[in-house]
Amino acid sequence: MSTETGPPVRAVRAVEWTLESPGRLHRTTTTLPAPTVDEVLVATVLGAVCRGTERALLHGTCPQVSERDYPYQPGSLNVVTIREAADRTLVGERGVVQLGHRDFALVPYGRFIRIPGTVSDEIALLGVLAADASHAVAVANVESDEDCLVVGGGIVGTLVAWELTHRTKGAIRIVEPDDRRRATLEGIRFPADVKVSGRTGRYPFHTVFECANTASAFEAAQGAARAGGSIVVVSDGGHEKYVLTDRFFARGLFLGKTGPHPDLRGFLNDWFARGEDRAGLVEAAFSETLRFDEFPQAYLTTALASPAEAPGLLPRIVYPG
Repeated sequence: MSTETGPPVRAVRAVEWTLESPGRLHRTTTTLPAPTVDEVLVATVLGAVCRGTERALLHGTCPQVSERDYPYQPGSLNVVTIREAADRTLVGERGVVQLGHRDFALVPYGRFIRIPGTVSDEIALLGVLAADASHAVAVANVESDEDCLVVGGGIVGTLVAWELTHRTKGAIRIVEPDDRRRATLEGIRFPADVKVSGRTGRYPFHTVFECANTASAFEAAQGAARAGGSIVVVSDGGHEKYVLTDRFFARGLFLGKTGPHPDLRGFLNDWFARGEDRAGLVEAAFSETLRFDEFPQAYLTTALASPAEAPGLLPRIVYPG
């Protein structure tokens, strides 16, 4: 990073929403100093609400976050622009930084992942979650001819199915019980054939990805896997108690669980370079919009909505310009 300097930077007041405790949102306002030589001041342009995780955080039932971990910052997806930097040539660059629900922040430039000019904010935002989906597929070690089932048609399940189309030529099915959400999924043009259904069917699958994060979905996954097959629980903040049934042991199934992608920057560089048609995916994902300046009421309404109340997959948060 060069040290080309400019005029003095005016102080910026940043707004951040955190969970002081389950169900209790807190607004913090902080005056940020000018960035140091290794920092950049970024402004969030677009964010999102990941309902599965954030609903569990609001209820205090997220298994990855204990009561002693509060105060806790919900949210993680941010498309940002650089407002100030010691190197003035960086000002105006657009990128991805995982901040949570906040409008301004000082971050090390090394955490900033640049977005090419040809990539939309929405595609960049989806890429962060697609990275976790791709990691789940890699952990499952899906082979080129495997038949795969995805239980749960939320944004995570949808992106797991999307990434599976790049990994296998076998059958891919998404099971989603909600009629309205199934209709949303059927409007997506996946890179390869993906069947959307309301039930698992009788045909057994090599690998089953449990993306609904419910006990009933986990039970259904065990019933849908073939003997010697695998079940992969894709982490999204579920809080229900999972039970291994007699089918799990009788069929000799393997069980795995995944989390965030270990190389987000590397995946996003690949995601940005792909030439696939994602218009239907973007439309299905971002059918709901809320404004950051309408927190906390708009956030609580959105985060706590059920799939039947809001079939959109990934509500976006628009930040004031």
